[in-house]
Amino acid sequence: MSKHLHSQLGLDGVKAALLRELAPREAFADPLVLSEAIKALPLPLIKPRPIDEAISTAGGVTFEAMDERLMLRQLPGVFCAGEMLDWEAPTGGYLLTACFASGRAAGLGMVEWLQSR
Repeated sequence: MSKHLHSQLGLDGVKAALLRELAPREAFADPLVLSEAIKALPLPLIKPRPIDEAISTAGGVTFEAMDERLMLRQLPGVFCAGEMLDWEAPTGGYLLTACFASGRAAGLGMVEWLQSR
């Protein structure tokens, strides 16, 4: 099963061990049940990480790598928005607003790109 998890699903090491520990035993006998177990794997958390570790405030895809529609220049048809973008933003409402706005802009850019094809 370990070889299958690695070769077919790309799960090895800690990921595979976590799956073996938390998924029901019967999941490993049926690929459909296993796929559902992977998608709904419970991850019990003891406590949240410190806020400085939990929140990303900078980094991402550079604006030079995208066109005005937020489409990647080297991967036509792939659009970026929200926290994928390289910007420094405060957390909370401002970041949410910027994520929603860039999501809308990327969505409109995608429609424009699809219609031009």
